[in-house]
Amino acid sequence: MRKELDEELCKKYPKIFRDRHGDMRSTAMCWGFDCGDGWYNILDKMCAIIQGHINNTRAQRVRALLFNRALGKAMRGDMSSYNRLYWYQKKEIDERLKDPEPQCEQVPRACPQVIATQVKEKFGTLRFYYWGGDEYCSGVESMAESMSAVTCEVCGSPGMLRHGGWIRALCDEHAKEAGYEEEQK
Repeated sequence: MRKELDEELCKKYPKIFRDRHGDMRSTAMCWGFDCGDGWYNILDKMCAIIQGHINNTRAQRVRALLFNRALGKAMRGDMSSYNRLYWYQKKEIDERLKDPEPQCEQVPRACPQVIATQVKEKFGTLRFYYWGGDEYCSGVESMAESMSAVTCEVCGSPGMLRHGGWIRALCDEHAKEAGYEEEQK
């Protein structure tokens, strides 16, 4: 991938690519993005969705914890947190406090931050190796890998996996330039 695209991804997603220039004994990201420019948009969207999910799960956790803390104080007679934080839900809160044992909000688990350890092409598709995340992040990564199989790794146009020596995802134009035989569709 071109240097400017590499830098753009690292700038947009500093948490995911925090090890971009890390030690080769702990990450393969020290060698950069080992794939074509055509997959930039796939990587960009995948990272945006994953980081958005991580940020959202953490925000939901904070909201639930704040609510439960305010509920505990209200049960002890201190309504200041409720009046300050939940004034727009006054009727709902008053109803909840009428219950002899009001229910706390379930506190969701925060999704661990995804840290990329390697980004490369393998067998014609994008591979994004990482640690952290959850099942949702794994599903997004899997979808990105699937999209790369039908996206030209050179230009980003619709393409297909081409066989002949190396397996590559290429559009018709770049397949012809690379010397791949016309395949039957």
